[in-house]
Amino acid sequence: MTDLTFFRAAGVFDAVRPGLRAGAGLLVRDGRVAAVGPPDEACPPGAHQVDLGAAYLVPGFVDAHTHVTIRPGEGDQHGQLQHPAAWQTVRGVDNLRRMLASGVTTARVMTEEHDIDVHFKAAVAAGEVAGPRLRVAGRGLSPTGKHGSAAGGVDGVDGARAAVRANAAKGADHIKIFTTGGVSSTDTSLEESNYSADEISAIVDTAAEHGLMVSAHAHGGAGVDLAAAAGVRSVEHGALLTERNIAALVAHGTWLVFTNTILFHPTGIEQGDAAEPAILAKVQQARASMEDAVDRIRAARLPIALGTDSMHGLFGYELQWLVAHGWTAEEALLAGTVRGADLMGVTDIGALEPGRRADFVALRRDPLQDIDAVREVAGVYRDGHRVVDTDGFTRPAPAS
Repeated sequence: MTDLTFFRAAGVFDAVRPGLRAGAGLLVRDGRVAAVGPPDEACPPGAHQVDLGAAYLVPGFVDAHTHVTIRPGEGDQHGQLQHPAAWQTVRGVDNLRRMLASGVTTARVMTEEHDIDVHFKAAVAAGEVAGPRLRVAGRGLSPTGKHGSAAGGVDGVDGARAAVRANAAKGADHIKIFTTGGVSSTDTSLEESNYSADEISAIVDTAAEHGLMVSAHAHGGAGVDLAAAAGVRSVEHGALLTERNIAALVAHGTWLVFTNTILFHPTGIEQGDAAEPAILAKVQQARASMEDAVDRIRAARLPIALGTDSMHGLFGYELQWLVAHGWTAEEALLAGTVRGADLMGVTDIGALEPGRRADFVALRRDPLQDIDAVREVAGVYRDGHRVVDTDGFTRPAPAS
């Protein structure tokens, strides 16, 4: 029996046509978008109707860079990844719930140990756990002793190829590598490349053999240039991008995934590693560099997507940061929805157009008029099923 439901609303931003469609609602058939439009056009006779009143509907947010188990505000992120699997898993349940409650209906997980992300992906899909649908990477690839090698490094061309194959065999949707150091580690560089050009190329080529794309944690310098030249799909973070780095990204069609919440929000790295002067110095360096480069990044018209990098529940801040730095509210919403889907090569999420999954967020105000409205979530829906109530209560979606 066909499930046909029309959601009445004050308007819809579908991420397909420009602007907001005032007075429009959403028709959902068997978990997929069937039509967007006013009731007299899009609601057929006999359809079940749900009146969302003055809510504005937007596509479910796509957090393009996060982790299931990490909490940056608690500090020592590498140490967190070395805790027992059971400890990490228990914490992951609440982290996923907070993501979902903020409107994130799809999350791209960018490193976990113990295959936790693979198992959580299955648990969410089976309706065992409340959370966004997940796209997973498994263990990230980083040389021994470098940023991202919390539970063991991956060294040399042969080691890198083997690691890619192992992740692919476990069900990875993409591959994550670390080509520079990170802000949250004390003894790594944000600009030197962790891997050689041959090693990065070996990773990208092996991933391609398995139908997978590669994304590189990289802040600046040679770590960005080599990654772009080797054909990585995206550079993650990019806090120290120079004009040369930006030109390399443009030349190779490389995406940039912003993760400014963890860097700028006071409950991010600044709070978690307050006792580490070396890390706080890198926080200040990265903030200053990003503020200096952001206008050049915007002018270059790089394809961008957005990630919270484990700042669970704060995806709205990422959208607000973008608008505060010169992007329009509509550009920010596109970056936080359909662009994230485009980055992953997934065509059935990210926009409210016929045929795509009916993943959407009900907001209490029009986000195109005031981007702060993205923090005022009145309900979240996956496949047309309400998974977050107006009071923030979350529930698993039916098995997909």
